[in-house]
Amino acid sequence: MEFTRALLAQARAYNCDVEGILRAAGFPFDPLRQDVQTVLVSREQYSRLCLAVIRELGDESGGVMPDVQTPIGTTRLIALSMINSSNLLSALHRGIEFNGVCRVRQGADVINRLTVDHERKEATLTYLSQNDTKQFQHSVLCNLAIWLRFGGWLIDQRIDVTSATCAGPKPKFLAGMRHFFPCPVEYGQTVNSVTFSARHLDAELVRDEKALEQFLKLAPYYMIIEPLLSTFSITHRIRGILGDDFRQEMPSFEGLTVLLNMSARTLRRRLDKEGTSYQRIKDNARRDVAISMLSRDRLTVSEVAEQVGFSDPSAFHRSFKKWTGESPGSYR
Repeated sequence: MEFTRALLAQARAYNCDVEGILRAAGFPFDPLRQDVQTVLVSREQYSRLCLAVIRELGDESGGVMPDVQTPIGTTRLIALSMINSSNLLSALHRGIEFNGVCRVRQGADVINRLTVDHERKEATLTYLSQNDTKQFQHSVLCNLAIWLRFGGWLIDQRIDVTSATCAGPKPKFLAGMRHFFPCPVEYGQTVNSVTFSARHLDAELVRDEKALEQFLKLAPYYMIIEPLLSTFSITHRIRGILGDDFRQEMPSFEGLTVLLNMSARTLRRRLDKEGTSYQRIKDNARRDVAISMLSRDRLTVSEVAEQVGFSDPSAFHRSFKKWTGESPGSYR
């Protein structure tokens, strides 16, 4: 519901016909009404509404990208240019090339590149339009995260952003940034960038044009709210084994191989192929549960620490700051 209201607030800011948009999307109620009873919006409802706003604005970026409007149909064409690539590296390069030729306004001074640090085994995707004001840069950074979500769908893997930089100041409202970046974000930097495991770049694309046409129907939901996760990835299987209650000790690596009926060598190879590790999966699981509790539950920081498996609150503080770049108290 929060995402839906934010979407309609954006439409209202552009003087769009909100009632007409709701009718066009077949929405059964007005989410902006204070007396609305439901707090749930389905992925189909959200996607229809998002597409209706896009059609009304004539801009597939929804009016949040400051450099230039994105004409209707651009996303599909970029996706088609990427989908027959041999691997994610090639696909991202094609997307960057398409963006530079077909989307960026003529004469604009734009930095849009993919770099690889082979020593650290990290890849970084950057974007900056030199002519844009600083206040919009956090929206540009969120769009880079959306790019990686689409890349993850192409290779059927979850791509974790391990760190990010923003070319603008820290925004007043952080909910959107925290949604896309449960990791450290440095503000006031020279470019907008997202860093992730370089191992994903070698992954083969497993989607075809038929799958793309189905994906695009619900793309707003999967790209903005919750990525479509593979049920076949080893990361997904391990995350299911771990659950959400970390007061009991998590399985050791050797114990995990027994639960998965898999040799240690095979498990390491599959984790490596997906650009992750068992330790990272455990850290991300604890981080996600801690964030959820700090955002919604009435628990103290010490109680949250205990819920996610830390007997020492100071150890939880250190770990949480390493994961998110903020202390639990400042995050709350």
